[in-house]
Amino acid sequence: MSHFTNNDFIRCWNDILVPKWNRFRHILSGNGKNHSDIAFEYANIKEGQKILDVGCGYGETCLELAEKVGSSGKVIGIDCTTSFLETAKIELAESRHKNVEYILGDAQDHPFQDESFDMAFSRFGIMFFENRVAALKNIHRSLKVGGQMMLIVWRGLEDNYCWRVGKEISLKYLTQPTKVGSTCGPGPFSMADEETCRDMLKAAGFSKIDLFKQNDIDVIMGRDIDDAIEMQLQVGPSGEIIRESGEHGKSMIPKIREDLKKELEKYQRGNEVWLPSSAWIILATKE
Repeated sequence: MSHFTNNDFIRCWNDILVPKWNRFRHILSGNGKNHSDIAFEYANIKEGQKILDVGCGYGETCLELAEKVGSSGKVIGIDCTTSFLETAKIELAESRHKNVEYILGDAQDHPFQDESFDMAFSRFGIMFFENRVAALKNIHRSLKVGGQMMLIVWRGLEDNYCWRVGKEISLKYLTQPTKVGSTCGPGPFSMADEETCRDMLKAAGFSKIDLFKQNDIDVIMGRDIDDAIEMQLQVGPSGEIIRESGEHGKSMIPKIREDLKKELEKYQRGNEVWLPSSAWIILATKE
């Protein structure tokens, strides 16, 4: 069993990932929105509903959901990262929405009121929980009977060239670390296997799975070539390899950067860089 706990993962998010997420928000939120725009087409969201947004980050999806449920509805966003929620609260104040509330907490064990939500939603958040079944159980408990949960999770690294390209090039010059000094959770691909994912949902009480859809789309990974390169160097599997390789990792960055430039130039659309990605869109009902 891993010696890491969810508190360790939360510290890692706040200390290591948040500064990178803030820097590359335009990319990370952009490629997230490319997926959630499609997922929302399958969500039967109605005015007046109360929705829980798990791992809401900067609150972008909360504001979108708030628009859908209208002034008679309510959206509660929960996230474990202080910086994300500080930004979310500022942007909420700048918006016209009065029906959104944010909670700083861990959805794995937060004491939500029983059967209080019509829907739960999570865009690329649930994969990072130390115990995903515990988080899903807690969400299940908080849903009304007949309430739905929608998840968007990454499929495997082999299905996501947008994340794999940096890792493949980094491993030409560096080795995969056998021990990771600090980790931010099981990782973005921890729910990539459909059978495992279905088992997790069943264990959490979601016996009725309405949708388990593969969504293959290109996502924006840089405003220009330099932006895309820096993103690969700092975030995702390649960022972890370089970070955990210490001084040797830093010394190899010029070579990695050069190879990334040659590869990513193939995927430019104008100045922007777009790469293939793949996610699951999952919709389950509490019976």
